[in-house]
Amino acid sequence: MDDETLEALRGFGGVWGRVEGRAEAAPPPLGDLAEAASRQCELLSALARVCPRSSARLRRMASEEAALAARLRAEDFLAGGGGCAASAACAVVRNPLCGLREAYNAASALGEALQAAANAAPCALRRALDPLAAGERRRACALRELILRAMCVN
Repeated sequence: MDDETLEALRGFGGVWGRVEGRAEAAPPPLGDLAEAASRQCELLSALARVCPRSSARLRRMASEEAALAARLRAEDFLAGGGGCAASAACAVVRNPLCGLREAYNAASALGEALQAAANAAPCALRRALDPLAAGERRRACALRELILRAMCVN
């Protein structure tokens, strides 16, 4: 199956659940979101090494992702005493354009997950998570622009 078909099938369960009247799934824990941000940081760092024309921008986005992961670990620790250690992550990019697409999809998904976590969080945590979700959506838009520029669409 291709990526688009798999992505469509992943989202189908939520749609069918709403049709059946089942409750929405709980948002992922902050620790899981921190792990996703760490993986995104590593992917963006790897892309910066293979995309020389956009390396500065990709390195900046990787730095923002590292800061996001650290912030999410801190919020997780404050909220429930979750672990605060960073995990190991390693990304390998064989095709820069496919890597950019992977980074864009991951940033979009992480932005949605952060917003879902913010919507389900108590007021103080929501105020902390809302700007983090907005920042992730901005990074997804920036990655989309890089892809369009690489494909000479802009």
